[in-house]
Amino acid sequence: MITIKDHILVSNDGSSSVSYDPTPNHGTIFRDGLPDTVVIHYTGGNSLESSVKWLQNPVSKASAHLVVGKKGEIVQLIPFNQKAWHAGKSEWNGRKNLNQFSIGIEIDNAGLLEKRADGFYTFWGKRIDNSQVVLASHKHDKREQAWEAFTEKQIVTVEMIILELKKHYPIKEIVGHDDIAPGRKIDPGPAFPFQKIKNRLFSTRNEDVPTDTTPKDLHYGIVVADYLNIRTEPSRDSQMASDPLPKGTKLRIIERKNGWLRVKVELQGWVSQSWVNQF
Repeated sequence: MITIKDHILVSNDGSSSVSYDPTPNHGTIFRDGLPDTVVIHYTGGNSLESSVKWLQNPVSKASAHLVVGKKGEIVQLIPFNQKAWHAGKSEWNGRKNLNQFSIGIEIDNAGLLEKRADGFYTFWGKRIDNSQVVLASHKHDKREQAWEAFTEKQIVTVEMIILELKKHYPIKEIVGHDDIAPGRKIDPGPAFPFQKIKNRLFSTRNEDVPTDTTPKDLHYGIVVADYLNIRTEPSRDSQMASDPLPKGTKLRIIERKNGWLRVKVELQGWVSQSWVNQF
């Protein structure tokens, strides 16, 4: 699981690859009550390592708080209480210069691809397997184009990061670079499952509203094991209630008992508390 200590992301059990590698490219400390927004980008780079180096280079005059690799690795460049240089000329909901209000998360992804006779290629000349190509139209462009797919580990990791950020900062929403700088930026583009993530992280249905019997400090959780067994009773000897829950599954927590959590997905059962990141 991941957590935040002194505005730095850490893995408290070693299950996630998290490192802090600071950049000189940053602004001042956020004002009180900020940051309240997360901006998602893709790097457009050749690799996680090359993107990190570029964001650490003073010549670039750019940075982000985090870069997320294809295997879910996380490199933090700037503490969350300091401003990064990721948004540029931007505006959202009447506020300009989103660097002043937001956390920037870069995801290692080539973005828009070039179609050649033998397949699809990145700007850097790397061929992308057809299974990792998404054909879709950008919301600001009706043409169908090819985009590199984001990995499942990247999507799960970004969700986990935002869940943790919401615990420590007044995060109200997530937006794309293409939302705050339309016509100038196209990242993260249509390959990123933005609406699904926003629905899971920010939408609350009536059935999800905690009742008086729900523990006030335990409302929701997300599975952090690759696959998590769900059982009919709070015991390793009890029967399975369903197939194991995959990593990233969002849970509503109903009850806690002796290291177990009774949860609701589309069914109810008991799971080991050790493998749920609670929020």
